Amino acid sequence: MCHLTAYICVYYNGEICNTNEGITFISNNTKNFMVNKAITLTQLLKLVHQKINIEPHQHIEKLHFRFPIFEPGQPYMYTCFILGDDADVRQMFNIFYNNPTLPFMELFA
Repeated sequence: MCHLTAYICVYYNGEICNTNEGITFISNNTKNFMVNKAITLTQLLKLVHQKINIEPHQHIEKLHFRFPIFEPGQPYMYTCFILGDDADVRQMFNIFYNNPTLPFMELFA
């Protein structure tokens, strides 16, 4: 099956915490939208900027991608990494598409 798009949930105006489940994004502010897997980091940053409706002079410093890691015999734990370039964006899509339990990608801006 060839995947071309994916849903993203962006958390913003919140915090990133380390809990008993690993990394957790905590925010009352989220925005959900669909993206094409061919998107670049620059395009993704611009789209997130538009979707979360921040001022034109404000900038998104970093995007964090949250995903589960699996260890046999252990409960799901979540980790994250900062999207730093287009290769990281491709890696995010690979992780997402190779994990059918994820309904959408989680980002923190």
